[in-house]
Amino acid sequence: MDYFITSFLDLADDSCAIKKIYTEGNVKHIEIEKVRVPMVCPVCGCRLYSKGLFRRHPSHQILQDRFKVELTVIGRRWECSNEYCDYTERDTFKFLEKYKKTTNIIPFCILMEMKDINLTCVQIAVRYSVSDTYVHDIFAKWVNLPRLPLTEYLSIDEVYTDLNEECLYALVLQDFITGTILDIIPSRRKEVVEEYMKAIPLEERNRVKYLICDMYDPYINYTKSYFKNSVAITDSFHVLQTINRLIRQYINTVKKRYLDRDKRDLEKKNAKNGTSFNKPKESDEVYLLRKAKWVLLQNEANFVYKGKIWNRHFQMKLDTYDWRRMFMALDPNFHEIKRLRDLYEDFNGSYVNDLDGAAKRLRELIDIYRDSSISIFREFAETLDSHYDTIVNSFTFIKQKGLDENEGVLRRLSNGPMESFNNIPSGLRTQSHGFNNFDFFRNRILWSTREDAAILGTPRTDEEIYHEGKKRGKYNTKSKKQ
Repeated sequence: MDYFITSFLDLADDSCAIKKIYTEGNVKHIEIEKVRVPMVCPVCGCRLYSKGLFRRHPSHQILQDRFKVELTVIGRRWECSNEYCDYTERDTFKFLEKYKKTTNIIPFCILMEMKDINLTCVQIAVRYSVSDTYVHDIFAKWVNLPRLPLTEYLSIDEVYTDLNEECLYALVLQDFITGTILDIIPSRRKEVVEEYMKAIPLEERNRVKYLICDMYDPYINYTKSYFKNSVAITDSFHVLQTINRLIRQYINTVKKRYLDRDKRDLEKKNAKNGTSFNKPKESDEVYLLRKAKWVLLQNEANFVYKGKIWNRHFQMKLDTYDWRRMFMALDPNFHEIKRLRDLYEDFNGSYVNDLDGAAKRLRELIDIYRDSSISIFREFAETLDSHYDTIVNSFTFIKQKGLDENEGVLRRLSNGPMESFNNIPSGLRTQSHGFNNFDFFRNRILWSTREDAAILGTPRTDEEIYHEGKKRGKYNTKSKKQ
């Protein structure tokens, strides 16, 4: 029984014996004592004699059948019997880290906990009764994941890190097919990316056939600088995001017009009644422009039609048709804006692997938008024209492989998987209140997202993981005189 418990808890040590096991509430107490054997001084060869017992209470927060384990290890202090020899030592235990209060299994339990990106170092430290610095150092010593080879379908995008002024945005490389993060580069700055890319063998870079990115021109130009056998693909989501941004700006312009009207009406009312109200009550028009932007920003085919629901502002029941009718009446251009926007979304959902058809229709849309009387669509036309080739390339579809029931399904090349991933570093940065160590930030994300990630065969040293933190500000030691 004793052997089973020590083996299960990874406390096996032939030189130790379990002295006592007892339970108090939901806590199992285990006392382990070093077996007394004759000791010889390694310096002079004389016998060592015991100077008494010592007790340690190492951390070993392993739960077993809903019980918490509390360990007590009992050893002896030894001193050389030769009065001319100053040698002393203390009993050591194989399952305890040297100079630490943790057993050997704790570091690996911590590494497994670090797989959960939602847990901070502080939370894990509390769970295992160690310091958050210890958790941080254990991870840094054992985890340093390599870059994975580049693939044919390469997605790239930036993620906001705010580590320092020269590293506001890190660059993420992802395999579109599997969704695996190949690597994270400290910065998207040209000098950093150029040094990184040129360190990758040319043969490997030439294997990239499609580079999927947003409408950021430096990314598109990577096909000329680093991946010369590839074509750039502008993610369709970002094109729709561009037209939606322009429409939101137009809606805000209309809302400002109504706000100015309400402000003038309030000033007239104050002057007439001798009052001094400085904030007008929200008008029906402003309320609609704030709450019903979706009327313009969604395709008519995607509307979710709901029955009559009570609205407190209007003091009446409204359905989807009521919201649409009232919103569209607020500005004479809204009907045309919606028509022109839906033209692009309908185009975006068509032409599967028909690049010639997509190219022809896109040119027609550019001409339609350029002839529009609404300035935001003339601006949008110039954006479409400047990214014409990469938008046409985005109508490339491939057959999905190796995903069981989804195998053989056509997938459009896009940055959709990358957009889903971007929530991970953003959440990690928020819950950790920022980072100043990029290597830790990078490895923590890769460790939690790669299924086959492995720890180092030999842990890194303290010198290798040392990172100089942010310098503290000066302390004001001078007390102010009253």
